[in-house]
Amino acid sequence: MASRSGALVTTGSVSRNMTIALVGNAFPAVVALFSGPILAQALGVTGRGDVAAATAPLTLVVTVATFGVPEAVTWVIARFPHLARNVAGRGILILALAGALAMGAVALVPGWLSGGRPEVQQLIFIASLAIIPNLLVGILRGVASATQRWRLVTTERMLTSSLRLLVLIPFWLTGTLTPLVATIAVAAMPVVGAFVYIGRMRSLEPRSREVPPVARVGGLLSYGSRIWIGSLSGILLSRVDQVLMTPLAGTYELGLYVVAVSVSELPLIIHIAVRDVTFVTDAADSVDDRLAASARISTFLCGLAAMFLGVTMLWWLPFLFGDGFRRSIPVAAVLLLAVVLNTPGSIAGSGLSARGRPGLRSSSLTVACVTNIGLIVLLCPLMGAMGAALATLTGSIIASNLNLFFLRRIFGISPLRFYGIRRSDLATLARYARRLLRRS
Repeated sequence: MASRSGALVTTGSVSRNMTIALVGNAFPAVVALFSGPILAQALGVTGRGDVAAATAPLTLVVTVATFGVPEAVTWVIARFPHLARNVAGRGILILALAGALAMGAVALVPGWLSGGRPEVQQLIFIASLAIIPNLLVGILRGVASATQRWRLVTTERMLTSSLRLLVLIPFWLTGTLTPLVATIAVAAMPVVGAFVYIGRMRSLEPRSREVPPVARVGGLLSYGSRIWIGSLSGILLSRVDQVLMTPLAGTYELGLYVVAVSVSELPLIIHIAVRDVTFVTDAADSVDDRLAASARISTFLCGLAAMFLGVTMLWWLPFLFGDGFRRSIPVAAVLLLAVVLNTPGSIAGSGLSARGRPGLRSSSLTVACVTNIGLIVLLCPLMGAMGAALATLTGSIIASNLNLFFLRRIFGISPLRFYGIRRSDLATLARYARRLLRRS
């Protein structure tokens, strides 16, 4: 079926793009299996918590300061590829200004975020210096995704994760790995990924003289603000617990929680690849059956991965991270369940955004976020890391099911189509596996 942009969206191209995106998501996770234990064993539970306390505000602020502009850039370019240079330039201008304001905001609150510890406060300030570069990389990544250059996105992710590991290893081997070194490596390495996109930016079509309102600053901010609330709520749902845990429960509990989160994010390798490609594909050419099948297959694969990790981490988690992190195991189990239960609705949320209704996805995530924050404040002082995990599980269930509700109400797609596994899905997986075998 022809897309709005005139490109042809085929099953083969979608599966190929998902494969490339899958590699891009898998490689950093594999590298994290090495860098995570290095940080945990070199720094200990408290030191690992210090690094998380320093970098969590960076992740949070980078999301807050985007105003949904990277997603708006991706959406507009997916629909109007010839406007890529116009849209990218406007996106960079908006985020450069937003990043400067965000850095000023962070400078006002590090005392509270650090739990009153001067050394953590210093780390937060150092990490904040990477805010503007990280924001601009998001625009470049959005342009590459919208123009189906998933190989560039994968290359960027492989490069930045590899460099982080290469920086950490020498310090670890010489016994000089400190929270300061780790913070710089985590915060600064993603910035290097910008160099991957330089060639693509130069090859974009010349600026168009006729720019429709949707591709102007006002149009980008209009779409971006609607999806931004959801993006902000989503990152709060997944990261605000790490920001709040230091003042609520201390860096020891945060150290345990960070390890549990790193385990639970492994099934997201599959989910994020499907979600990202689904957003671009559905924006260009909306097909209900393909959207629902993507959700079912993604949930099925995430469930298998979560089950495998849940059973085997009883052995490998204490071995890799150290016996002091054994208490992370039940926390990771709850977070793995949250990832699986969130998957159908997350794909549905991508469908809402791709079809021009990002505000509905944002509403779902906002309700979930408010619930999550309330539970964090209530449960973290009492239950520590487990309290944060239960809050995340509750928020994930709420967000997922609200997205499915909105998709049915606006587009008439039954939520039941997003659950279970069907014979056609297994056939799709079989065809996908055969393609991979032929290419290998």
